[in-house]
Amino acid sequence: MFIPKEFTVYASEELAEKARQTLKDNDRGGYTLPTDGLYPFQWNWDAGISALGWLTFDPPRAWQEFHTLFKGMWGTADAGGANDGFLAHIIFHKDSDSYFPGPDQWGTEALSPRTSSISQPPLHATMLRWMLEASRSPEARQLAMEHLRVLVPQLLRHHAWWYRCRDPQGSGLVVNIHPWETGMDNSPAWDVPLRKVPETTRPYVRQDTRHVDASMRPPKAFYDRVVYLMDFNQQAGFDPDRILRDCPYRVHDIGIISILQRASQDLAALCDLLDLSDPAQQLRRQVARTQAAVEGLWSQRWQQYVSRDAITGELLDHPTSAGLLASYAGFSRGSADTTRQWLTETAYGLPSTRVNSPGFEARRYWRGPVWQHINMLIAKGFEGGPDDALAGQIQQSSRELLQRQGFHEYFDPLTGDGLGGAHFSWTAATYLFWLHGG
Repeated sequence: MFIPKEFTVYASEELAEKARQTLKDNDRGGYTLPTDGLYPFQWNWDAGISALGWLTFDPPRAWQEFHTLFKGMWGTADAGGANDGFLAHIIFHKDSDSYFPGPDQWGTEALSPRTSSISQPPLHATMLRWMLEASRSPEARQLAMEHLRVLVPQLLRHHAWWYRCRDPQGSGLVVNIHPWETGMDNSPAWDVPLRKVPETTRPYVRQDTRHVDASMRPPKAFYDRVVYLMDFNQQAGFDPDRILRDCPYRVHDIGIISILQRASQDLAALCDLLDLSDPAQQLRRQVARTQAAVEGLWSQRWQQYVSRDAITGELLDHPTSAGLLASYAGFSRGSADTTRQWLTETAYGLPSTRVNSPGFEARRYWRGPVWQHINMLIAKGFEGGPDDALAGQIQQSSRELLQRQGFHEYFDPLTGDGLGGAHFSWTAATYLFWLHGG
């Protein structure tokens, strides 16, 4: 890889120390901010990735990240019990005015801690299984098993919520009801279904563009619609039946489906370790249903899985990095061949949207930039199998990018420039766990 002279190239251990310091700087006493200012709370799937980084140098702190996250899980009394096991995408442990929408925007004032009212890709069981596998000494494994005995029952409630509330008919494909819930907020895949969503008429003040250049963030038209959806969720009383019936945005997101599929397999394996045979069997039945149903999301044009509008049934035929998670999820049609093609098109790893597709924007959030944690998940899907060399290729590209750019939120796939927030926790954690060999 060509490295311009103006960039410092960090040695491996020097960069690892910077990564550890990034997590320490973003630690707020049991939970990790993604980065200060721009994201001043605990985010759901960020927490799972951050814990991997903590594990490499402070295992008790790594396990604490999950316990703190699950303090925000809704219980049997919340929203009439219909959302028992729901885990929000933001947990507001402390107040901050540097982010919109903050804790006063979601209608969850009765909760302690307050949370948002949408979720995020449920990767936690996979992260916990990786943490267990990385805990090789007898003492580390004993510590891991002690925490898993507490965390696995909570994860079972969370997976049950996904299947009960987002796929009540048992189709095998859960439904997403908000772009933020996908974690891939402004992906081109959501452009068509978002057109059916009205723009909010109420005033609001964004904070993100105070921290990051507006060219790297979603435009106002996007925010107007996602704020409408946020308010709709509250007006529906967080009732999952009403939301699935009336929400103007309902999508079968291949990213959530893939991550849930892998996590359910890993959660079943953890249940086996804890002699929880009935939950393990239930999870494997859900996995089998998804394995069959996901074939309806195959794009012949792009030779990968894509998302689908759950209202119209039309494929959202955009090639995004979420569709490259097929091997990670264990779907029958893997993603190795298509991933190889993607890698020939950019110099700096796998972008969030394929560069030769409509909607690609190299520097705007999830419409093109490279996200290191997604590259890690995709690569992990190839490790140890016939495409193990492909995993190594993704890994090496990522390592070289971070050695020259450090820990940004995301990266331009054409120039390698670091974009978005700096001093970013999950990028640092990805380096420690996956690239540095911690």
